[in-house]
This record gives sequence, structure tokens and C-alpha cells, in this order.
Amino acid sequence: MIQFNLFGVNVRVEIWFWVILAVIGGGLQASNTEDLLLVAMFVLAGFVSVLVHEMGHALMIRKYGQPTQVVLSAFGGYASYPAGSLTRKKSFLVTAAGPVAQLGFAGLIIIVTDYLPKGGGQLGYFIFYLKWVSIVWALFNCLPICPLDGGRMLGSILGPRREKVLFLTGVITAFVIGLCALYLKQLYITLFMGLFVYQNYQSYKHASY
Repeated sequence: MIQFNLFGVNVRVEIWFWVILAVIGGGLQASNTEDLLLVAMFVLAGFVSVLVHEMGHALMIRKYGQPTQVVLSAFGGYASYPAGSLTRKKSFLVTAAGPVAQLGFAGLIIIVTDYLPKGGGQLGYFIFYLKWVSIVWALFNCLPICPLDGGRMLGSILGPRREKVLFLTGVITAFVIGLCALYLKQLYITLFMGLFVYQNYQSYKHASY
């Protein structure tokens, strides 16, 4: 586990964060030094990009005067704050700040790389991964599935009296994406979507409204 402080926010990076990123980056298929270097570039790019995402949440939480801590864990991360301390509008803005920060970061990378000399090597791979991880991760998180950012934003819009609608939306969305991923033989995505279907269905059954 690694801990450090960034802009006054305590950040904790758990070991499983590195492991999952390495697996997603092709670590299980790496067979030589070059492959391992590419996996390392992907892991480093994923770390920077996800950290930007979570710091977007954290700095918005700080803007509203609440304490926060960023944790990078197995399948991403989160920025904590006291439960019930934010209004629905503030909660929406805090949640939206993560994808917005990440997409803005990706845009900055695209602009900056236009002024850099064209070339390959490890730096080229790192910049490529950094750009596309930022875009894909941000858009993926905007899906209306709890506990992704999109699900949380939809929950802020619908309010506590429409919880069943929120979780049913998550079930349907995750199920459809999971079927498409299965057809395309993207088994990792199918597995994630299956987990989301289960989580949202359980929440749907226990929701009061």
C-alpha cells in the first residue's frame, strides 16, 4: 500500500489497484521484456488518469467544505465524504467532477502532444495509453449503473423516492452491455456487467420506492 498527500488530500493506493491494472493491461499474456514494459506503461498511465479522476471528486468535495480522502482500490477508486453532508445538487456536481476532470485531462494531452515531436518508444506508448484510458474510463463511468458515477448522478436527479427506477435502469443497462460484450467475446466486460446486474438487482429488491 502506498500513501501520499496531493493538494492537501490524503491518497491511499492499495495493492489490488496495481494488480487489476496489470491484468487489464495484458500482464497475464506478457511473454518478454518488451511486453512487460508495455504493461508497465499502461499501469502508470492508468494510475495517473484514475488519480486525476478521483482528485476531481475530492477537490469539489473540498470546495464544499467537507473532509475527503482518495482511495485507489481494485476496480478504480473513490473519494470519501461524510454521508448526508451534501445536497442532491452538490452531490451531482461532486460526482460529475470526476469524469469532467478526466476528459479535460485527455483534451489537454491531445493539445500538448500536437506540439511535441512525433515519435514512438516507451513515451509514445505512455502518452497513447494516458489519452485513451482517460477517455474510456470517463465515458465508462458515466453509464447509468450504480455504483458508477453515471448511476450516482442519475440517483441525484431522481432522488430517494425513485430508487427502484434507478436500480432497474442499472440492471437493464448492464444486462444489454453485457450481452453485447459477450457477443464480441469481451469476457472481462461481460464479467463486470454481470456483477453490476447482480448488485443493482439486489438493491432494487431492497429499495423502498
